[in-house]
Amino acid sequence: MTAHGRRRRARVAAWVLCAAALAGCQRPDAAPAVVIGVGSTSEQQVLAAVAAEVLSRADIPTEVRSDLGGTLGLRRQALGDQIDLFWDYTGAAWALGLRESAPPADPVESWERVREADERQGLRWLDATGANATLALVVRESDLPPPDAQRDLGWLAGELSSGQRRLCADADFMARDGGLLALAAEYGIDTAGVPKQAASEDEAVAAVRDGECYAGLATATSGAARAAGLVPVEDELRVFPAFVVAPVVRAGSPADAAEVVAALAPLSAALDTATLAALNARAVEGEDPAAIAASFVTALARRSETAAPDG
Repeated sequence: MTAHGRRRRARVAAWVLCAAALAGCQRPDAAPAVVIGVGSTSEQQVLAAVAAEVLSRADIPTEVRSDLGGTLGLRRQALGDQIDLFWDYTGAAWALGLRESAPPADPVESWERVREADERQGLRWLDATGANATLALVVRESDLPPPDAQRDLGWLAGELSSGQRRLCADADFMARDGGLLALAAEYGIDTAGVPKQAASEDEAVAAVRDGECYAGLATATSGAARAAGLVPVEDELRVFPAFVVAPVVRAGSPADAAEVVAALAPLSAALDTATLAALNARAVEGEDPAAIAASFVTALARRSETAAPDG
């Protein structure tokens, strides 16, 4: 055998051994992995797992980097070219990332203004989901009026103003202008007559669940609230700023490729506030985010196959 033949045979053998041992060898023309950044909350873990599952099923390699903090940490990593894709919230990006005041309450306006501002920084917001992780007052589902009656914060304002219903919320919300006072101004709540109890979100959820408080402050996508049988009361007058959930990609990164954007689009279309809360509740109850993602994406695929036209 010639020297050239021996070298060629050695290269082939090396590739065979590499594949057999799953040693991570990669062909020179393989697509680079999309690096997904994950924040510190269980909701961030669920969102990242779902994105990774969707991309994996589209044969797009991914790498996940966890515990990067909140909006500021994730944005810092993306702007420093350390991650390619992350999930963010329009209200948080507006107030913290862009350092703007008065985050918009309208979800469409919130997404459009943040998208436009972030484009100049090299961050591209993909399609918005229907999930709005805004602040919300939650109550036990059994305490809601009948479906044909008023069920928004206008109804809850009357309940709280009766002086018989305790509100659990953090002390800052009770005191600041944009918190309870803003709700009171729009919905006519008599704050002086409302029994109040300072509580963290977890404490507020537990207190409402146990009947110690009638309403508590959480987020509309809270998994803890959903797991406790609580539901957010609709803020019909949009006092609370919008925190629309959406994937964000670093411009020019592997996540900015057309196939990645196309793979994520059906996911954004499928996620709404109630769906994300339900996924979060599964995580709160101890289910692994990867398992949650796999079952959710499988259900989406089946739904898509069922809805597809014949032919």
